[in-house]
Amino acid sequence: MTTSVLEKSLSYDDLIASLRLIDDDFMRIIFKNQDCIQLLLDIILDEHVEIIENDSQYDLKNLLGRSLTIDVLVKDNKGNYINIEVQRDEAGAHPKRARYHQSLIDSFLSFPNEKWREIPKTIVIFITEEDVLGYDLPIYHVRRRIVENGESFDDETEIIYVNASIQDDTELGKLMHDFMCKEVESMNYEVLKKRVGYYKESEGGKREMCEIWQKIRDEGKMEGYVEGEMNKTIEFIKKLTTKNGCTIEDAMELLDIPPVERQQYRQRIVS
Repeated sequence: MTTSVLEKSLSYDDLIASLRLIDDDFMRIIFKNQDCIQLLLDIILDEHVEIIENDSQYDLKNLLGRSLTIDVLVKDNKGNYINIEVQRDEAGAHPKRARYHQSLIDSFLSFPNEKWREIPKTIVIFITEEDVLGYDLPIYHVRRRIVENGESFDDETEIIYVNASIQDDTELGKLMHDFMCKEVESMNYEVLKKRVGYYKESEGGKREMCEIWQKIRDEGKMEGYVEGEMNKTIEFIKKLTTKNGCTIEDAMELLDIPPVERQQYRQRIVS
């Protein structure tokens, strides 16, 4: 660990103590652990899921529009893909966000000339701090149906909302209690208690958390730098189009903007 991180470690103590699994950065760290993600999926899906791959903070790039960094992406032994997200505010859990997650995962997983029936089943799970759908239910399963007869339209997509504000004595309610819990000893599930306790109570775990946060801070600075450079380039493009009579395409050509990046600039300039 660098000196700068050591110097900040004391100020991080209170922050580490206040973390809960509903906080996405902390959730991603904890659920890198296979046993933790196994517990979560078995309870939410109400069946045992055999996990083949488990990735946290997974980037889904979209060259023509908005990209996503998703919290957790799991592949099971049946070839299904499951995206788990935690959302603390209602706007972040909007139904259209769930739709976008599903569409981007589909585009990432499908390949040219692949038969349509071979596209894998996808499940998007949103664990929300409040009851964002408003029906006072602990869990919501969203699947497509034919309006005229109520029959299932089986495109093998599903969206699940889990309401963390309901913390009853069921397995799911106990899991949601653990998601909202700051105190390690108050957690119900031993596998979560052990993993959270390592990062909150052991010196080695706290040290790792400081290093992770330093990396997050550094990446945030880099993102800010990239955003600033992009804004400068957009201003150059606008000047070339207004003062020199160039088209947007001509301006991007003059500035040697790579073709794969040009759609992003077009969208920013037109919007």
